[in-house]
Amino acid sequence: MTQYPDPINRSLSPSRPTSLPERSARAAWPKSRGSAADRARISWLEPGPAPRRREKSVADIAAAAVRRANARDCLTILLNTTEPLTVGELASRSGLSRPTVDSVLHDLVEAGPVCESEPPACHAPGRPARRFIADPTSTLVAGLHVTAAAIECTVTDAAGRIVARSRTATDPRQATPRLEAVVHAIRAAVGRSGSDHAAQPGQGGGRDGRRLPTPRLAMVGLAVPGRIDHDHRLADSPVLSEWAGVDLRAELSRRLGCPVVVENDLHLAALAEHQVGQAPDDLIYLRLGRRIEVAIMVGGRVLQGSHRLAGDLDAQRGVRWAASYDRGGLNWSTGREAKPVFERAARGDRAAVEEIDDFCRQIAPRLATLILALDPKTVIVGGGLSKAGHLLLDPLRREIDHQLTTSQHPDLVLAELGGEGAQTGAIGYAFEQGSEQIFGIAAMTAPWCRLREQARTYPRLPTGTDGAQ
Repeated sequence: MTQYPDPINRSLSPSRPTSLPERSARAAWPKSRGSAADRARISWLEPGPAPRRREKSVADIAAAAVRRANARDCLTILLNTTEPLTVGELASRSGLSRPTVDSVLHDLVEAGPVCESEPPACHAPGRPARRFIADPTSTLVAGLHVTAAAIECTVTDAAGRIVARSRTATDPRQATPRLEAVVHAIRAAVGRSGSDHAAQPGQGGGRDGRRLPTPRLAMVGLAVPGRIDHDHRLADSPVLSEWAGVDLRAELSRRLGCPVVVENDLHLAALAEHQVGQAPDDLIYLRLGRRIEVAIMVGGRVLQGSHRLAGDLDAQRGVRWAASYDRGGLNWSTGREAKPVFERAARGDRAAVEEIDDFCRQIAPRLATLILALDPKTVIVGGGLSKAGHLLLDPLRREIDHQLTTSQHPDLVLAELGGEGAQTGAIGYAFEQGSEQIFGIAAMTAPWCRLREQARTYPRLPTGTDGAQ
């Protein structure tokens, strides 16, 4: 039935509008007059009271939103607490009333992420207070970065704590298809994470001494080089041509039995730098490696564009970043590898220093055009060349300043996450997109704070090595 706005209470009324003949009929046959037959004949003209179900729908939606917000607050506290909490303790920490917390815990226990803990062995006389715990180790989230050379995988629990990591070198000449190698890397990491948790001494697999079931993989985030179209297919890729046109989300979901989200690795690296590195809302992420690529963030969101081409400057025919830049990437005096050039420059080799200066001089005009078009607060430099530090940043900053006639210039900084930005972004993106699959609650906040802490303390994957770390 069509709904029409009610101008009085601003809710939706299910009553249908009346026509002029209907209003005339009501005036001619008031309820207080006429026979029963007359009243029966005009009863279809009377709308009657609106159904209570319709009147309560708006209130129900508002109440459900409040319940979800309360559930998010309570679950967030439990996920970040090492000990079980009573209803009173959780009410004190959340600022909610005890009846509200009790109702929320009942819903969370039914949904699965929270369970009632065993009472302590020693307690005061009388019935012990019920204690609740959310054990994040029973649910896992995986983030992967797939490149031409390797598959990097990180698995976290539902609280965002890293429980397993691996880096597997890949060779296009190998018989195993890359998609199957991705599935194997995820399953191997998930298997190791389950063994690690079961082996924790004195805990029996759970934080309160309970034996927990085998962890389940709830969500996977995949970062790939190339453009992802609106149908979540890899439209094109400079390094993963065999995946062009493949619906990676559907293929991996079918093999792994859980939802998968796929996004461009450069966009996810920018997202991670913004969230984990606490970069400003308006930024340009410049990745300098064998290729030169750009991602843009405006207002804290990655700019995709109508055709998801925003920042893809390589799509412009006949325009190159530098004279030594071709479809295969950058060429140096030493070939495709830039490391020997920067090593010589670090030792004071004048020719190497001039080669780096010339490279920065060539890419600065195009970068300056982007800066003036977008006016970002910061330009973040990532990729393999960013490991050179000031040997790259100083001449690049000097050449950009030379291109700009304004007094206000953006900050030019190195990526805080280094080469792990895309993988970290894939984990956070999986949490953002898969809240209901992971927690049973919509719109839970991704654990960016914990990912930030671990980015500073957790050992990074060694470049060019295989196996788990």
